[in-house]
Amino acid sequence: MKSITYYFLIIVGFIGCNSILSQSLEQKVDAYITPLVEASDFYGSVLFAKNGKVDLAKGYGYADLEHEVLNTPKSVYHMGSINKPITAIGIMLLHQKGKLNIEDNIDKYITDYPRGNDIKIKYLLAQTSGIPSYNDFSDYNVYATRENTLKEVVDWFKTKELLFEPGAKYDYSNCNYALLALIIEKVTGQSYNNFMRENVFKPLGMMNTGIFEYDEIIKNRAIGYDPANNKYGLKPIGFYNNSIKVGSGAVHSTVLDMLKLEDAIYTDKILDKETRQLMLTEVAENDYGLGWGIWQRFGKNKYDHDGASPGTVAYFSTYPDDRVTIIFLGNINSGVFNAMKKDLAAIYFDEEYTIPTPRKYIEIEESKLSKFEGRYEFDSGRFFDLKVIEGHLRFLWMGRGELGYLLSPLSNYNFYMRARGDQINFKVDDNGKLNATYIERSGESKLKKIE
Repeated sequence: MKSITYYFLIIVGFIGCNSILSQSLEQKVDAYITPLVEASDFYGSVLFAKNGKVDLAKGYGYADLEHEVLNTPKSVYHMGSINKPITAIGIMLLHQKGKLNIEDNIDKYITDYPRGNDIKIKYLLAQTSGIPSYNDFSDYNVYATRENTLKEVVDWFKTKELLFEPGAKYDYSNCNYALLALIIEKVTGQSYNNFMRENVFKPLGMMNTGIFEYDEIIKNRAIGYDPANNKYGLKPIGFYNNSIKVGSGAVHSTVLDMLKLEDAIYTDKILDKETRQLMLTEVAENDYGLGWGIWQRFGKNKYDHDGASPGTVAYFSTYPDDRVTIIFLGNINSGVFNAMKKDLAAIYFDEEYTIPTPRKYIEIEESKLSKFEGRYEFDSGRFFDLKVIEGHLRFLWMGRGELGYLLSPLSNYNFYMRARGDQINFKVDDNGKLNATYIERSGESKLKKIE
């Protein structure tokens, strides 16, 4: 098989105008993404547009590494949590039509939901319901590998204790959007998939967008990969049933289709101006509206959402003052996408950014990894386990029993988690005790070893 670097230099799919701006943009984006492709940290497609017109749309790396199929702008990717603003558009359409009201309590539609008389639809949209996310449940992997109805998913978490009083504060939860999908089905009498296809995807012309089914043949589907310590730095993701994520993270699409989502923000094609303003207004200074991130970047207003899941990363962002939209979808679950969100915007808006430098990893014998095993706790009470599995140290969140995230050693005591973009450093103190520090975008946290 020829090298990955060689194949990256082949034209992998390009759509754009022939202007000097576009040529310059392509060169800058190529220079930024090339080291990520060579390090097996990003395969995917990117798109830049202004006023609905494409400046650049291009694929990078492989849609299928084993068969050397390259990504193009037409490659289809699972998008993870970008499903949430799409679900929000569906709910806001029903609100606009008077089929429901976002101020309604959810027990109006799901009569047996505990404390449903205290939880408004608006709280679900704004991530302020207090309902915990099923990602933190110890039996998550059981539900992620079986077929589930929306009712079964909701029944799974509805008896969980609320984290706080509904509406009191922001806390991101996938369960909120499973509930919204079930409410759509209750109100319309249609499946979530059929309702979204007929009322959102078709009117917007998103003909390559739908619910990502594990057993469906999807033309141009990109195979998902996770980081691995092997020749290619990657492995195909294991079996994963997206029925657990309907409403919150089960949609697939292309960058070209996702550009059409602009029309739900800037035109009356789906939602009228009043409803769009309601959806795109920040709630309680949470940097989050009703299904959308409400931010500023480089002094510019921005609506966005990201997504990450086994074998995928995704990001949709649009800047309303300039009507600039930047999208990327990828088929490697890698933490580099967090830096890409800012850096690709910096490239377009001529702001400062840094070309990525690939990390260098070492090999550590399995016998020398056992001293790092155990359960580590944050000050918040959330925890993770480190276990040696198949000869490598792995990160398992909140007691979940799956294979977990691979930790790649940077040195004998420092480990990088490619899937999350986080790092765990260990240091032996004067008493011979092993202390751990967790490093992420938001800062550093001292960890307490509890087992």
